[in-house]
Parts: sequence; structure tokens; C-alpha cells
Amino acid sequence: ALIPALLVMILVLGIRIIFENTHYNTIHQFIYEVVATPVRHYGTSYFGALMTVFSITILWSVGINSGSMINGIIRPLWMENQTDNIAAIQAGVTPPHIITEQFFDMIWMGGAGATLSLVIAMLIFARSKNMREVARLGAGASIFNINEPILFGLPVIMNPIMLIPFNLVPLVLVTVQYAAMKIGAVAVTTGVFIPWTLPPVISGFIVTGHLSGSVMQILNLLIGAMLYLPFMRIVDKQYRAAEITARAETDNTLAKQE
Repeated sequence: ALIPALLVMILVLGIRIIFENTHYNTIHQFIYEVVATPVRHYGTSYFGALMTVFSITILWSVGINSGSMINGIIRPLWMENQTDNIAAIQAGVTPPHIITEQFFDMIWMGGAGATLSLVIAMLIFARSKNMREVARLGAGASIFNINEPILFGLPVIMNPIMLIPFNLVPLVLVTVQYAAMKIGAVAVTTGVFIPWTLPPVISGFIVTGHLSGSVMQILNLLIGAMLYLPFMRIVDKQYRAAEITARAETDNTLAKQE
């Protein structure tokens, strides 16, 4: 054990001496500048935001609870942006970063896939008993961004029809919200941390410190509902047809018994 330990110590000492004679000074600074900084730049860009939400929804599509997994990888990058935004607010200047964890808190209304929009569409337009019941049972949890009753009750998971808007809606909402913040129509998030269960509209106001954050979330909900609606109607018609058939078979059975 002594020989490997000695070799490791010599190797580490050699690396330290080499980096002390460069402008990086330490290997930690080298990793930060060469690896972490580019990853942070691209990971918290518009393209990085699209890849983040798509990674979450595509994994959820096959039943993998991916939010914690993806967020755990990207969160250190978000935290640096949040720190910069908080410092900017304290200095009285505009926060420099659009993409933070709170940016996505404004997107995930109802949970992954922004399924609160789907619940709204179901409550207003669904005709089948099955879909109306799922919407009513899942509405309360969806307000607090818990959407398992919808994902597995409708279902959305492994449903080829509903998975199309489930993956599409977050991409559209990220694009609209990013553009709105980029042009200054909506306030950038301040970096303040909120619980992920905080209801929409309230959360938008808190993370931006401005009423425009709430308005943005309301607009997101409407956009999401319109995108979900055509696909929801297809599934609703299928449930409706199955219910009519089942009812007819029940009536026929009762008539024969009489």
C-alpha cells in the first residue's frame, strides 16, 4: 500500500507544481475556466434550456421521474446565475441571466409537461366521464405542481397521442418566455428561491418581483391549453365512444334479463 500511495503523492505534487507555473495557478481554476465556464454558458443558454425541458419530458414519457435527476446535474450552473442575479439586484442593476432554476419554475405549472394547462383544457372541454373524473381528481394536486394523477390516470405516460403535446408544450413555453424576458417585456428572475410546490401565478410574481411574471404564467397556461386541446379531444372521443358502447351493452343485457 505504501508504494501506490507514494506514487500518487508524487504525481499529485508534480501536477500542482506544473499548474503553479501557469496563469491558472491551480488545477481547480483550470477546470473552472476550461470545463465549467463553457458548460455553464451553453447549459444556461436558450438552447440549453430547450435541452433541459426536453430531457425531463422525454424521460417522463417512459415513466422515469427525471426532474430530480436532470435538475441535480444542472442546478450548480443555475445557482451561479442566481447568485449573479441577486448581486445585480442588490447593486440596483438589471439581472444579467435569464436562465435560472426559477425560470423553469415558471414553466413547470402543474408539474413536468406543464400539465396544469392540460387539466384546464380537460375541465372545460372534456365530454367523456373518464376524462372529466381524472381532471377533477387531479386538479387539486396540479395546482401545487404534482401531476402523477394526470400522468398515470389519463394516462399521459406511454400514450403516443398525449406524449406529443407533453414534449412539445414545454419547448414552446420556454421559447415564448425566453423571448419575452430577452426583449424586456417580462422581468427576469431575481434569483430568489421558492418551493417547487408553490402554485402558478403566485410563483411568477415572487421569482420576478414583478406583476409581469404572473401575467407570463397566465399566458403560458393559455398557450399550453391550446396546444394540448386538439390531442386531448382525440383521446376524449376515444373514451366517449368506449363509454357509449359499454352503456349500450349494459342496456342490452338488462333488456334481455327483463
